[in-house]
Amino acid sequence: MGKCEYCGVTVSGRDTCPLCGRKVRGGTQNAMYPACRTDNREMPEKKRPCWPTLVTLLAVGVCAWINLMTRGSSGGYWCLDIAAIFAYLWVLVLHTVKSKTRGSLKLMLQACLIIAMLCVFDWNAGRGLWSVNFAIPFACIGLVFLATYIVMTRKLSWSEYIGYMVAVVLFGQMPVMGILLGFTHFVWPSFAAAGYAVFTFLVMLLFANGRYKGERTRRFRF
Repeated sequence: MGKCEYCGVTVSGRDTCPLCGRKVRGGTQNAMYPACRTDNREMPEKKRPCWPTLVTLLAVGVCAWINLMTRGSSGGYWCLDIAAIFAYLWVLVLHTVKSKTRGSLKLMLQACLIIAMLCVFDWNAGRGLWSVNFAIPFACIGLVFLATYIVMTRKLSWSEYIGYMVAVVLFGQMPVMGILLGFTHFVWPSFAAAGYAVFTFLVMLLFANGRYKGERTRRFRF
């Protein structure tokens, strides 16, 4: 048995005090615990591999070089299509798959990227405006259906549910913007997407009235 004169505690089976690390008086050499070196240095962070970035830059750069070298007087910039696809894949992996952001925000970002990618494809294909006339409205219908499927199959909190309701409203307004800006010539797909979004929003509102009634009462009770 030993005693630390600094801390005033009795130490058994150790030469040093477990509190202050000083040598104890009358300690024994037969330690009960193995000595280990304390290292307060933090573990180095795991570095992310840089080869995906290099592959992306190399692929886009090679495609841009080939496009510019072989482009005629009426040729398009198809390298922008490749760049848009790679940008979408990067956001899909880093933000949608690995990120812990709310699902409604992920879905809205995906909608913006899909619309931008379709516009780039349409511009390179000759500016036929098929993106605003048909592709974007039907894409918004698919996104509204996906939001409905997520809401019906997963257990969501009240704030997450509100986020998906806001996403549905935005998906319905995106095709209508093409009509207001004068880009859309075939208006029925845009009106169909907007009508489907409004119908889905009303159904979600009625469904939320019964599903989250108790939680809303607790939130707004004075």
